Amino acid sequence: MTATSGTGTGQGEENTPVRVMVVDDHPMWRDAVARDLAESGFEVVATAGDGEQAVRRALAAAPDVLVLDLNLPVKPGVQVCKELVAHNPALRVLVLSASGEHADVLEAVKSGATGYLLKSASTQELLDAVRRTAAGDPVFTPGLAGLVLGEYRRLAAEPAPAADAGT
Repeated sequence: MTATSGTGTGQGEENTPVRVMVVDDHPMWRDAVARDLAESGFEVVATAGDGEQAVRRALAAAPDVLVLDLNLPVKPGVQVCKELVAHNPALRVLVLSASGEHADVLEAVKSGATGYLLKSASTQELLDAVRRTAAGDPVFTPGLAGLVLGEYRRLAAEPAPAADAGT
């Protein structure tokens, strides 16, 4: 895989374009992201503007990577992520959001997202994040990775709940 193409990690074949779906409720933003991805060699297999549409289209299009906004009408992005990852655990989800709130980041990761990028990222950062997400790498906007790691460490340090003695 080259640094400038969207090929190499789709369906496990070196020259197969990565299949990407873009979900955002703002048409200009959604179209711009889809265009940038397509121009960089990714195969944009679907787009959607709300959560219900996202689930339907993702099930039909079978993307490798879902670029997902959290703030969606009809069904929130976190619920979309949960449903689609439950249906296809191999799906990689990169959240692309304006929110850097800790609760949003952690909820996205808990729902199955493998990455979280702020919308303030450059086009090149987005393209790199999609490539890395497709390759199975966790991708986070700088500063957010430490948050996720800190939460993981906190949870790992908590004592396991005692088994119910009555069972």
